[in-house]
Amino acid sequence: MPEISGAQWCARYPGSSRVEDLSQPFQGCVAGFLMTLRMAKVSIAIAATWRPEERAYLMHWCCMIAGGADPAGVPPMAGVGIDWTHGGDRAAAVTAAKAMMAGYQIRYPAALVSRHTQRRAVDMTLTVPAGARIFDKTGQVHFFDKACTGEDARVVAIGRTFGVIKLASDPPHWSDDGH
Repeated sequence: MPEISGAQWCARYPGSSRVEDLSQPFQGCVAGFLMTLRMAKVSIAIAATWRPEERAYLMHWCCMIAGGADPAGVPPMAGVGIDWTHGGDRAAAVTAAKAMMAGYQIRYPAALVSRHTQRRAVDMTLTVPAGARIFDKTGQVHFFDKACTGEDARVVAIGRTFGVIKLASDPPHWSDDGH
C-alpha cells in the first residue's frame, strides 16, 4: 500500500554535494573552477551535485502539487510507493506537498529531468571578497575591488572559461550548458 506524501520522504533517495559524483568531463571543469576560486579565497558552499531520479521525481511533483496541480494526475514512478492524493483529500495533499518543499529547501521549482539527474550540474553559492584576484582558464587575472556573489557577470564569465555555465534564472545553479 502506498505511503502518503509528506516531509518524511525528504530523507529518502539522498542526493550528493560531492564534485566527485559529477560525470566527466564536467567534473574536471568544476574542479578547475573551484581550485581557482579557492586560490582567491572565494567562499564556496555547494548544496547539490548529483540527484537520483527518484529524488527529482519527489521534488518535482511536490512543487507541482503545491503550485496547484491535481495530485490525482501525478504519474507513478516504479519503486516509489507514494500516495500523492492522500486518499482524495486535496487539502491534505497540498499541505504535505508544501511540507516536502520546505523539507527539500526548494526555492525554485524542481525539474523532473535535469542536469542534476544527469550528473552535469552543481548548485553552489559563491561569495567573492573585496580585493580578490581570480584567474580564468586562459590565465587572465580578474581583480574584484568590491565583494560580490557568483551572480556577478565577471564571475559568470570566469566560470564559462572553465566550462561551468551559470543559469541566470536560478541563482545557485551552474551546469555544462547553462540549463
